[in-house]
Amino acid sequence: PRDFFRFEILHQSSKSQARVGRIHTPHGTVDTPGYVAVATNAALKGLDFRHADEAGQQLIFANTYHLMLHPGADLIAEAGGIHKFTNRHDRPFITDSGGFQVFSLAYGSVHEELSSKGELKRRSTTKNKHHRRHDMGKDAVKVSEEGVIFRSYRDGSKFLLTPESTVQAQKKIGGTLGSILFH
Repeated sequence: PRDFFRFEILHQSSKSQARVGRIHTPHGTVDTPGYVAVATNAALKGLDFRHADEAGQQLIFANTYHLMLHPGADLIAEAGGIHKFTNRHDRPFITDSGGFQVFSLAYGSVHEELSSKGELKRRSTTKNKHHRRHDMGKDAVKVSEEGVIFRSYRDGSKFLLTPESTVQAQKKIGGTLGSILFH
């Protein structure tokens, strides 16, 4: 059998048990710990993938929620996946579950929530919903047992994100590594 994915420990601290490692993937190697550049909409800000690769960037993070809204997971799949879509064939991508947007769209940014020491969350559960800090309004995100209903910031349409649908979207996007959405 071919060894597509493998994690190799290069060094482990005897004091803290911290590890330096290497992830081997079909699209290249990722040293850990390492910097992961964020290409929210499958594009980096400030430089292109060629320059990032020349600088030694190994792993790129692509945001599933934003890619589902635009250009759409189906369109990326039709293009042959994110590697062909971005013309970055020999380096890995990681996609997320959309779970961060559950938090950020419901309560504002992580910084705002942490700085408020939970006040933003408390306010959002009271009748004083006008204190919410995001621009989407009170119905940008609704969490239920079924999943999370998001309202698109692009056109206002609503869509349901479940643990299953986020995996399906990530498969269509075709990243090297993915992550799951927990219930």
